Amino acid sequence: MSVNWPMTSFKAYPKYQGHFLFLCVSPEQYTLSPSGENRAVSQFASNSGINQTWIGLFCFDNKNPSKCFYDDYSGTSALYDNFASGYPMVDGIYGGCVYTSTSGSLAGRWVSVKCEAESMPFICEMPISTYDASCPHNYNDFCYLKSSEMPIATGKFGDALKICEAQNGSLVSIHSKREIDYIKSLYRDQTSIRTILIGAQLVLPNLYSWTDGSNFESFDYRNPLSSASNNDNKCLFMDISSGLWSSGTCDYIGSSFLCKIPLSVVPTPQSEILSESNPSDFSKCNTTFLMAPGEFTSYGYLSTDPAEPPVYCTWQIVTTGAYKMRLFFTDVNTYNPIYVYAENGNEIERVRYSSSSVISRSNIVNVSFQASGRPGYTGFKAVVLAY
Repeated sequence: MSVNWPMTSFKAYPKYQGHFLFLCVSPEQYTLSPSGENRAVSQFASNSGINQTWIGLFCFDNKNPSKCFYDDYSGTSALYDNFASGYPMVDGIYGGCVYTSTSGSLAGRWVSVKCEAESMPFICEMPISTYDASCPHNYNDFCYLKSSEMPIATGKFGDALKICEAQNGSLVSIHSKREIDYIKSLYRDQTSIRTILIGAQLVLPNLYSWTDGSNFESFDYRNPLSSASNNDNKCLFMDISSGLWSSGTCDYIGSSFLCKIPLSVVPTPQSEILSESNPSDFSKCNTTFLMAPGEFTSYGYLSTDPAEPPVYCTWQIVTTGAYKMRLFFTDVNTYNPIYVYAENGNEIERVRYSSSSVISRSNIVNVSFQASGRPGYTGFKAVVLAY
């Protein structure tokens, strides 16, 4: 449940009595007030015989709705919330996941609990799409056609593009983490396919363009550690396990690919909402709450006078409860190691080298670094993506 309607996704808890419940919303209903939306969802669940249901909200602080984030990256519950008295409460026996009741004194009220504490029904809010009986994979007003389901299952970039254009579409462009998750689901049972060719081409150094003309910069999920030094690597491939994009040759004849065909008037793609940064300090040193995706550096990164100022920095990096994070240390030139800790304080790794990546154990990770102040060291840079 989200203030910005069409792209909410919910955590994959077990099906309720063998059924998923889907709530589809027409454009006319976008004008519902948040309280009206809350009542509509509660009534929808109640009519389906559900007493409690998860909602797509995760909290990081006690009694502070502004620190509760929707898992569609649409923002926080600061402008509207309907928490029961005393909630959200995340410490101790409580937790950051949120559910709503549909009956009794707590009808329509929100309560936070540990994500693993209970298994309960959930409702998936789906984007409206145009029905097309000939479309095998229909999502958000587009039809997705896998090359493995077509007569020509693999091909070079140019050949794949022609095949997709013959279907009145183009090679797939991708504009949100939700779309990545959807594409990954299409290949869940195809173990023989590891990567797919997507519709992006290098037009200038480090600058890509989607073949369908949509805005590439609105969403960029390239693997930060992927090397693009080879001049022949002018196309992008998506790893269907991680969702990350890496560069490769456009002339590889064995590329699986995915076509994306508009089914109606297509809305302008919405980008993921990134955490705000202070333009005067890119390091975000001593940040207690850095929302992924994003990046951070050591204090005075790349400074030469003095090199690597002797400042101690910590970062608490978070994402919503349904995801872990992958930290990519793209540049490391430090005397002391960078420490990465799990939510419970246990050390995960000590990073000493560039091109290192660390996967968090939950949706919260802590990083600390004590710069030495020695000459010749310029610090580090890291990129964080939901995983």
